[in-house]
Amino acid sequence: MKIIKGTVLFLCMLLLFSALGGCAALDVSHLERRAWKLNSMENVSMEFMNFDYEIVPRKDSFGLRGKAHIKKGAVPVWAEWVGELWIQGYLSDADGNVLAKGLQVFSPCSLDENLSIPFDFELKPDRLDSGPLFVSFGYRMVLQKNDKDNSEPFMAIERAVTH
Repeated sequence: MKIIKGTVLFLCMLLLFSALGGCAALDVSHLERRAWKLNSMENVSMEFMNFDYEIVPRKDSFGLRGKAHIKKGAVPVWAEWVGELWIQGYLSDADGNVLAKGLQVFSPCSLDENLSIPFDFELKPDRLDSGPLFVSFGYRMVLQKNDKDNSEPFMAIERAVTH
């Protein structure tokens, strides 16, 4: 009987958390943002990465494409290997509410001085309210000494938060 009650309680809690999770919204008001401009090269500079990008119209969406650069002067000098890299692009309203997002995951690679990481996101917002729109980026990266290094890595994360 205790097992059945425990299982029922667990399932009820799981349903509650799932329902609440559906109400949560992403917010980027804490991130560096730039005004939405079509067909114009723009730049967003964050703590550990720079993003050069442009927004291009597509058939039923918008493309957010460009190149990301890891700031070599901002990461540990011993870092030679990008073990993990995720980049996200966000379209938000003036309050920082995310209207659309894209994600790309990249393969591990050498952290060269001139490393340029091409990205291309499709942004397809469910709605476009009147008012200004903004572009921002998020990332998660793990840097290592080399591809065989098992010591403590350097990790940096900047991304949207749930509110």
